[in-house]
Amino acid sequence: MIEASGDSLSEGLVVPALREAIVEGVLAPGSRLSEVQVAKQLDVSRTPMREAFAQLEREGLVTIVPRVGAYVRNVTPRDVEEIYTVRAALECLAVQLAAERITALGGAQLDEVIAAMRASVEADDAGAYVDALDRFYAIVMTIADNRTLQANHAALIGPVRRLRRIAMARGGRMRASFEMALRIREAIVARSPEGPALMREQLRGACAAALEVLGQGDSAELG
Repeated sequence: MIEASGDSLSEGLVVPALREAIVEGVLAPGSRLSEVQVAKQLDVSRTPMREAFAQLEREGLVTIVPRVGAYVRNVTPRDVEEIYTVRAALECLAVQLAAERITALGGAQLDEVIAAMRASVEADDAGAYVDALDRFYAIVMTIADNRTLQANHAALIGPVRRLRRIAMARGGRMRASFEMALRIREAIVARSPEGPALMREQLRGACAAALEVLGQGDSAELG
Protein backbone atom coordinates (compact mmCIF):
# COMPACT_ATOMS: atom_id res chain seq x y z
CA MET A 1 0.00 0.00 0.00
CA ILE A 2 1.20 3.52 -0.81
CA GLU A 3 1.50 5.69 2.27
CA ALA A 4 1.16 9.46 2.38
CA SER A 5 3.78 11.26 4.42
CA GLY A 6 1.11 13.25 6.26
CA ASP A 7 -2.66 13.25 6.60
CA SER A 8 -2.89 13.85 2.86
CA LEU A 9 -0.72 14.92 -0.05
CA SER A 10 -0.90 18.05 -2.12
CA GLU A 11 -1.33 17.37 -5.82
CA GLY A 12 2.28 18.42 -6.44
CA LEU A 13 3.53 15.55 -4.29
CA VAL A 14 1.64 12.78 -6.08
CA VAL A 15 4.42 12.06 -8.60
CA PRO A 16 7.19 11.90 -5.95
CA ALA A 17 5.04 9.60 -3.78
CA LEU A 18 4.30 7.24 -6.67
CA ARG A 19 7.91 7.33 -7.85
CA GLU A 20 9.14 6.39 -4.39
CA ALA A 21 6.62 3.55 -4.12
CA ILE A 22 7.84 2.09 -7.43
CA VAL A 23 11.53 2.55 -6.61
CA GLU A 24 11.12 0.93 -3.19
CA GLY A 25 9.13 -1.98 -4.59
CA VAL A 26 5.92 -1.09 -2.72
CA LEU A 27 4.33 -1.15 -6.17
CA ALA A 28 5.70 -4.28 -7.82
CA PRO A 29 6.58 -4.54 -11.52
CA GLY A 30 3.49 -5.40 -13.53
CA SER A 31 1.09 -3.99 -10.92
CA ARG A 32 -1.96 -2.24 -12.33
CA LEU A 33 -2.31 1.40 -11.27
CA SER A 34 -5.93 2.34 -10.70
CA GLU A 35 -6.62 6.07 -10.66
CA VAL A 36 -9.39 5.55 -8.12
CA GLN A 37 -7.41 3.32 -5.76
CA VAL A 38 -4.19 5.33 -5.88
CA ALA A 39 -6.06 8.61 -5.35
CA LYS A 40 -7.83 7.08 -2.34
CA GLN A 41 -4.59 5.77 -0.82
CA LEU A 42 -2.90 9.16 -1.23
CA ASP A 43 -6.01 11.06 -0.12
CA VAL A 44 -6.11 13.29 -3.18
CA SER A 45 -8.63 13.85 -5.95
CA ARG A 46 -8.45 11.84 -9.16
CA THR A 47 -7.62 15.00 -11.11
CA PRO A 48 -3.79 14.76 -10.91
CA MET A 49 -3.57 11.00 -11.37
CA ARG A 50 -3.62 10.82 -15.16
CA GLU A 51 -0.85 13.41 -15.50
CA ALA A 52 1.12 11.69 -12.74
CA PHE A 53 0.97 8.39 -14.62
CA ALA A 54 2.00 10.16 -17.84
CA GLN A 55 4.97 11.78 -16.09
CA LEU A 56 6.11 8.44 -14.69
CA GLU A 57 5.75 6.89 -18.15
CA ARG A 58 8.11 9.56 -19.48
CA GLU A 59 10.54 8.60 -16.71
CA GLY A 60 10.40 4.95 -17.70
CA LEU A 61 8.69 3.73 -14.54
CA VAL A 62 5.14 3.22 -15.84
CA THR A 63 3.64 1.73 -19.00
CA ILE A 64 0.30 3.09 -20.22
CA VAL A 65 -1.75 0.80 -22.46
CA PRO A 66 -4.47 2.76 -24.34
CA ARG A 67 -8.00 1.78 -23.29
CA VAL A 68 -6.55 -0.69 -20.78
CA GLY A 69 -4.74 1.27 -18.08
CA ALA A 70 -1.41 2.02 -16.45
CA TYR A 71 1.02 -0.54 -15.08
CA VAL A 72 4.32 -0.43 -13.21
CA ARG A 73 6.92 -1.10 -15.87
CA ASN A 74 8.96 -4.28 -15.64
CA VAL A 75 12.75 -3.93 -15.61
CA THR A 76 14.37 -5.75 -18.52
CA PRO A 77 18.05 -6.43 -19.29
CA ARG A 78 17.78 -3.98 -22.17
CA ASP A 79 16.54 -1.28 -19.76
CA VAL A 80 19.55 -1.91 -17.54
CA GLU A 81 22.07 -1.72 -20.37
CA GLU A 82 20.54 1.41 -21.89
CA ILE A 83 20.30 3.27 -18.59
CA TYR A 84 23.86 2.45 -17.57
CA THR A 85 25.15 3.50 -21.00
CA VAL A 86 23.57 6.93 -20.56
CA ARG A 87 24.69 7.11 -16.93
CA ALA A 88 28.28 6.47 -17.99
CA ALA A 89 28.19 9.40 -20.41
CA LEU A 90 26.67 11.78 -17.85
CA GLU A 91 28.43 10.72 -14.66
CA CYS A 92 31.91 10.33 -16.14
CA LEU A 93 31.60 13.91 -17.39
CA ALA A 94 30.32 15.00 -13.98
CA VAL A 95 33.37 13.51 -12.25
CA GLN A 96 35.69 15.20 -14.74
CA LEU A 97 34.06 18.59 -14.15
CA ALA A 98 33.92 18.07 -10.38
CA ALA A 99 37.67 17.42 -10.30
CA GLU A 100 38.22 20.68 -12.17
CA ARG A 101 35.89 22.69 -9.90
CA ILE A 102 36.25 21.09 -6.46
CA THR A 103 36.24 23.51 -3.52
CA ALA A 104 36.88 23.11 0.19
CA LEU A 105 33.12 23.10 0.77
CA GLY A 106 32.58 20.44 -1.88
CA GLY A 107 35.31 18.30 -0.36
CA ALA A 108 33.71 18.60 3.08
CA GLN A 109 30.32 17.59 1.66
CA LEU A 110 31.86 14.52 0.03
CA ASP A 111 33.56 13.58 3.30
CA GLU A 112 30.27 13.88 5.17
CA VAL A 113 28.37 11.62 2.79
CA ILE A 114 31.25 9.13 2.64
CA ALA A 115 31.00 8.83 6.43
CA ALA A 116 27.28 8.05 6.11
CA MET A 117 28.00 5.47 3.42
CA ARG A 118 30.66 3.82 5.59
CA ALA A 119 28.25 3.60 8.53
CA SER A 120 25.63 1.98 6.29
CA VAL A 121 28.11 -0.60 5.02
CA GLU A 122 29.25 -1.44 8.55
CA ALA A 123 25.60 -1.83 9.60
CA ASP A 124 24.86 -3.90 6.47
CA ASP A 125 21.94 -1.55 5.77
CA ALA A 126 21.45 -1.57 2.00
CA GLY A 127 18.52 0.86 2.10
CA ALA A 128 20.47 3.48 4.03
CA TYR A 129 23.47 2.90 1.79
CA VAL A 130 21.47 3.54 -1.39
CA ASP A 131 20.08 6.75 0.12
CA ALA A 132 23.62 7.88 0.97
CA LEU A 133 24.87 6.89 -2.48
CA ASP A 134 22.10 9.00 -4.01
CA ARG A 135 23.43 11.96 -2.01
CA PHE A 136 27.00 11.21 -3.09
CA TYR A 137 26.07 11.45 -6.76
CA ALA A 138 23.95 14.55 -6.13
CA ILE A 139 26.94 16.25 -4.50
CA VAL A 140 29.19 15.31 -7.42
CA MET A 141 26.63 16.83 -9.79
CA THR A 142 26.45 20.00 -7.70
CA ILE A 143 30.23 20.36 -7.69
CA ALA A 144 30.32 19.79 -11.47
CA ASP A 145 28.11 22.90 -11.75
CA ASN A 146 26.67 22.32 -15.22
CA ARG A 147 22.93 22.95 -15.42
CA THR A 148 22.37 21.05 -18.66
CA LEU A 149 24.20 18.03 -17.26
CA GLN A 150 22.22 18.23 -14.03
CA ALA A 151 18.89 18.45 -15.89
CA ASN A 152 19.65 15.41 -18.03
CA HIS A 153 20.83 13.43 -15.02
CA ALA A 154 17.74 14.40 -13.00
CA ALA A 155 15.53 12.95 -15.75
CA LEU A 156 16.98 9.51 -14.95
CA ILE A 157 16.58 9.71 -11.17
CA GLY A 158 13.67 7.27 -10.87
CA PRO A 159 15.04 4.46 -13.05
CA VAL A 160 18.56 4.93 -11.64
CA ARG A 161 17.42 4.63 -8.03
CA ARG A 162 15.33 1.60 -8.94
CA LEU A 163 18.35 -0.13 -10.49
CA ARG A 164 20.53 0.74 -7.50
CA ARG A 165 18.10 -1.10 -5.25
CA ILE A 166 18.24 -4.09 -7.56
CA ALA A 167 22.04 -4.10 -7.84
CA MET A 168 22.52 -3.99 -4.06
CA ALA A 169 20.72 -7.32 -3.75
CA ARG A 170 23.83 -9.08 -5.05
CA GLY A 171 26.09 -10.28 -2.28
CA GLY A 172 29.14 -8.07 -1.79
CA ARG A 173 27.92 -5.33 -4.11
CA MET A 174 27.43 -2.74 -1.37
CA ARG A 175 31.03 -2.97 -0.13
CA ALA A 176 32.42 -3.01 -3.68
CA SER A 177 30.37 0.08 -4.51
CA PHE A 178 31.61 1.86 -1.39
CA GLU A 179 35.25 1.09 -2.12
CA MET A 180 34.88 2.52 -5.63
CA ALA A 181 33.10 5.60 -4.26
CA LEU A 182 36.08 6.18 -1.98
CA ARG A 183 38.44 6.09 -4.95
CA ILE A 184 36.20 8.43 -6.95
CA ARG A 185 36.09 10.85 -4.03
CA GLU A 186 39.89 10.76 -3.75
CA ALA A 187 40.28 11.42 -7.48
CA ILE A 188 37.93 14.41 -7.36
CA VAL A 189 39.61 15.98 -4.33
CA ALA A 190 43.07 15.40 -5.83
CA ARG A 191 41.89 16.88 -9.16
CA SER A 192 43.04 13.66 -10.79
CA PRO A 193 42.20 12.86 -14.43
CA GLU A 194 41.58 9.25 -13.39
CA GLY A 195 38.12 10.02 -12.01
CA PRO A 196 36.09 9.29 -15.17
CA ALA A 197 37.78 5.89 -15.62
CA LEU A 198 36.99 5.02 -12.00
CA MET A 199 33.37 6.07 -12.48
CA ARG A 200 33.13 3.93 -15.59
CA GLU A 201 34.48 0.96 -13.62
CA GLN A 202 31.93 1.63 -10.87
CA LEU A 203 29.09 1.66 -13.37
CA ARG A 204 30.25 -1.52 -15.08
CA GLY A 205 30.11 -3.27 -11.72
CA ALA A 206 26.67 -1.88 -10.93
CA CYS A 207 25.33 -2.86 -14.36
CA ALA A 208 26.69 -6.39 -14.02
CA ALA A 209 25.17 -6.73 -10.54
CA ALA A 210 21.73 -5.56 -11.71
CA LEU A 211 21.81 -7.91 -14.70
CA GLU A 212 22.81 -10.81 -12.46
CA VAL A 213 19.95 -10.17 -10.04
CA LEU A 214 17.45 -9.85 -12.90
CA GLY A 215 18.75 -13.12 -14.31
CA GLN A 216 17.89 -14.78 -11.01
CA GLY A 217 14.29 -13.62 -11.39
CA ASP A 218 14.35 -11.26 -8.40
CA SER A 219 13.23 -8.08 -10.17
CA ALA A 220 9.57 -8.51 -9.29
CA GLU A 221 10.13 -8.37 -5.56
CA LEU A 222 12.89 -5.80 -5.65
CA GLY A 223 11.11 -3.31 -7.89
